[in-house]
Amino acid sequence: MTLRPLLCSLGLLGVLATSAPAQAPGYAWAFTGVEFSACVEFLVEPALASKQLDPGYQVIPAAGFGPLSPVLRREIEGDTVHSAWVPSRVCVIEAPQVTTGDNLLTPEGKMGGQEVVGYWAIAARRTDGSPRSDQWFLAQLWTNDWRLRKQTEAEYIPVGMFKRSRLPIPESNRHRYEVKVGKTVLSWDGQLEGRDSTAASDPGQSSLIFQGNRSIRWTATVSSQPAWTRTLPGVFRVEGKDDLAVALRASPIRMFGPMYWGGAARVDFTR
Repeated sequence: MTLRPLLCSLGLLGVLATSAPAQAPGYAWAFTGVEFSACVEFLVEPALASKQLDPGYQVIPAAGFGPLSPVLRREIEGDTVHSAWVPSRVCVIEAPQVTTGDNLLTPEGKMGGQEVVGYWAIAARRTDGSPRSDQWFLAQLWTNDWRLRKQTEAEYIPVGMFKRSRLPIPESNRHRYEVKVGKTVLSWDGQLEGRDSTAASDPGQSSLIFQGNRSIRWTATVSSQPAWTRTLPGVFRVEGKDDLAVALRASPIRMFGPMYWGGAARVDFTR
């Protein structure tokens, strides 16, 4: 499901203007004191990956994708079938607060004490302009805060809602980390706390491209400066029947982590 049909299924908060918006400077989410950030890296069958894109975008096979993770690169070495599959990732960022413009948001109600955002991205390029092999198409974008959703959609950027939970597993030092989005449930059982950590180097930036409301083309740059990182060994599970669940289950590899935390993170949206 691409961002456009996602709007129809989840509904808009607020009423969109009837005329095209004037060009404006960028919009940003800024997180301070990040407490959790991690991605699931996997491969998607080309036809299913292409189904998620808006017109004017095309997928990039793993063999030709610039920022391919080392885990996926090892998976496709010498494999002519899976080297034609498409890199993909689901990422989550959590922090006790997020700033959007002049607004500082902190958790309320049943949000679990964290401001959480996430996204599903697929390696892709725009079919016009200079060819690039280092960008991701933003297939879905989520938050657990309806206020952040409302403010972001006012900028003509569609956002869906999702739920996250983090619960201790009885009689163990492990946790279950779970994300529910649509009909997909992603869960991981493992040790989040007490493991050896190392100082984190800058994980770099990710460039996400997508088409928002009113046919506005956006680029979202995800950047962070974490203080610490650790691996996340454990058991990762996928439940559900929608496209995201199908893509994850069909992948020859699914890698959750590493986890980053401390420092700041940003998502800068520009037209």
